[in-house]
Amino acid sequence: MASPVLSPLPGSRPDHFHGDLSNLPGGEPIPLPTHKMSKREKWEAHKGQCFNAVMSDSVPLDRPQPEQRSSNCKNLHSSYSGLPTASVVMVFHNEVASTLLRSVHSVLNHCSPDLLVEIILIDDASSPEPDRFTPERWSKLQEPLEKYIRLLPKVRLVRLRKRRGLMLARMEGAWRARGDAVVFLDSHIEATRGWLEPLLHRIKEDRRHVVVPSIEGLHFDDFSFKGSSGLGVLSFTWTLGQSPQPIMDHDGVKPLQSPIMAGGLFASDRAFFMHLGGYDPGMRYYGGEEMEIGFRTWQCGGSIEFIPCSHVYHVFRESRYWQGTDSGGVAYKVPAMDITRNKLRAAAVWMDEYARLVEYASPILPSDMPMGDLSDRKALRERLQCRSFKWYLDNVAKSIVAPPSDGLLAGALRNPSLNACIDTLGGDQPGLYPCHGQHGTQGLVMDTGGLVRVPLLMYKSCLTTHSKGSAIRLHLRPCPDGKKSNGHGNPEFLWHLDPESKRLSVSTHSGMYCLEAVQRQTSQSPVDAHLVPCSEQRMAAQEWEWQA
Repeated sequence: MASPVLSPLPGSRPDHFHGDLSNLPGGEPIPLPTHKMSKREKWEAHKGQCFNAVMSDSVPLDRPQPEQRSSNCKNLHSSYSGLPTASVVMVFHNEVASTLLRSVHSVLNHCSPDLLVEIILIDDASSPEPDRFTPERWSKLQEPLEKYIRLLPKVRLVRLRKRRGLMLARMEGAWRARGDAVVFLDSHIEATRGWLEPLLHRIKEDRRHVVVPSIEGLHFDDFSFKGSSGLGVLSFTWTLGQSPQPIMDHDGVKPLQSPIMAGGLFASDRAFFMHLGGYDPGMRYYGGEEMEIGFRTWQCGGSIEFIPCSHVYHVFRESRYWQGTDSGGVAYKVPAMDITRNKLRAAAVWMDEYARLVEYASPILPSDMPMGDLSDRKALRERLQCRSFKWYLDNVAKSIVAPPSDGLLAGALRNPSLNACIDTLGGDQPGLYPCHGQHGTQGLVMDTGGLVRVPLLMYKSCLTTHSKGSAIRLHLRPCPDGKKSNGHGNPEFLWHLDPESKRLSVSTHSGMYCLEAVQRQTSQSPVDAHLVPCSEQRMAAQEWEWQA
């Protein structure tokens, strides 16, 4: 469905480029209750969204956004010329209608008509869900939404009959886009003055630039403007999570290279985006796509850049007031293992031998959940003649601590007699716990030098010992070697697993000590680990093996 309105409405001005949208029928805000919300009312307002839908409904669809640009950015704005055109793609699934339309208003208000070709809304099969998205809220996304869109300039609505997930739904928008550039935005944002031009200018300078704005925060409960979210330059962790990087000694204007992107908001030359393969069609729902696009863009000839002169507000959900019975405080029903699967797919295609480090740091996929066919993505990588992941680490993600990937022993260190594994126990004083076979707190990696690292702690923490009275206990401390392969000069970090006796030993101030499993009865764990002087006598309590 497309709006028949192809040009701006009357009342066009610099903060309302597409005309005065403030008094369109059907867009009136709903007044808030005059009394303070009870705990139950607050729960209902946040249900299924992790933001206050009642407050969103009370905020005008057309409202001004604070100016976030520096004076240098504003001065630079007049120099932009000859920019490419843009199609904006927003995917939504069970979005609050007022939040979605406020997003659309802000884009129309702050995009010059000669730059904005269209806004493409992709409804990823929204449907009523009694425990999180009421029929009343769903109904507002049906005929009332369509009726309202017909009044707006340049908006198209595409309804998917079956839920495709964020990545494939975005591709539905990208395939339909007619602009030179495609801009992906979440459906709970508010664009600001001058947000689009800096992105398009950088793409004009080099179509291989994939660019991201400064993402500011919209408060999840009162929808106030909160300022920077810290999502600017991002790197990654070995669980393929986002890791914000400090920005120092910067003029606030120049683009900054970023190893990955936040994922929800970015712009790219449309032809270059397609040339790079779009989104991985084998990924489900969402999660991991920001890593996959980040690795692929850099390794295949492009770059990802943070553009500090472009600002877009975004609602960051919080589960403070609503935690659905089966939600864990998450707005969308997405199985956690599907997100892990997405990340493992990205690692398997783009990370070469370093993919093992992600596998060791991640939960093990269920036997009935394969990663899926990777042949098309690997063929894409071959066809584009993309660089190695080592090149990416050496030239782009330089801050990442990458332990040596050759000759690793990995899994859980298990004592077979008690079926107990070394476990971090969530702190820096590891002990033993019944083996659970899911990596996580029991995942360990030993390199050829004898350092035993904890993947869950990004390989930065190593197993060592410390004295507690007369006892010597396990301890975690920062690995001594940075990116080197051994802990030479730190023998208390170097472990040896004897293949014959199966004893696990380490040097201490009192000599060589061996790890011994013992039974005990506590609320935390029925087993524990002691370090005792090594002896020649073979004991089942001192036998250890790697369990994948």
